[in-house]
Amino acid sequence: MNFKFTNSIIVAIILSLPVCAQHISIGPAVGAGISMVSNNQEGVDVNPQFMWNAGGTFVYSTKTHLGFGADLKYSAEGYNKITTPLIITDADIHLNYLRIPVRLLYFFGEYGDHFRPKVFLGLTPGILLSAKADDGITETDIKDSINSFDLGLHGGVGINFRLKEGIWLNTDISYYHGFLDIQSAEANNSLLNSNLVVDVGVAFGIGSK
Repeated sequence: MNFKFTNSIIVAIILSLPVCAQHISIGPAVGAGISMVSNNQEGVDVNPQFMWNAGGTFVYSTKTHLGFGADLKYSAEGYNKITTPLIITDADIHLNYLRIPVRLLYFFGEYGDHFRPKVFLGLTPGILLSAKADDGITETDIKDSINSFDLGLHGGVGINFRLKEGIWLNTDISYYHGFLDIQSAEANNSLLNSNLVVDVGVAFGIGSK
């Protein structure tokens, strides 16, 4: 899976939307939740960590129930790693990504309603910005041991509230699960990113027709 393939999927989603009446909105968004990795290695326990993200959101909607969304966000993720049984080590792994979630949305209710529930599903590419291990005494750069690209599927539900004409409060809860092992070297186990996040943003309409 690479950037070219991801871009092709994004273009295909956009082209699949109706091209009649449209509305575009953009704005800031922030989120918080828990971050985790899958693990099947004996003698290693992993525990969730608090995570947060911040950036911008884009929504393309139509007078039908369909829409398209995309974000550009800094995402601070990671997990806690405890290694046993010979020498017990406890370290917090901090993984910071530039995330670009893209999704197809389905809105309930009618276009222009003050209250519109929604469901969504899409892909989330991630570009690794930094990776560090902190054992409480020292902080070690581990970026060379982490894959520079991550990709997974995210889905969720949310509600859009119209605050006033052309301004929306967007609230979402979503779950992400990665497809790719985050480790850059071969290992006898695989570590896949996952997170559960609540996002809140304000979107400002920039045009309709």
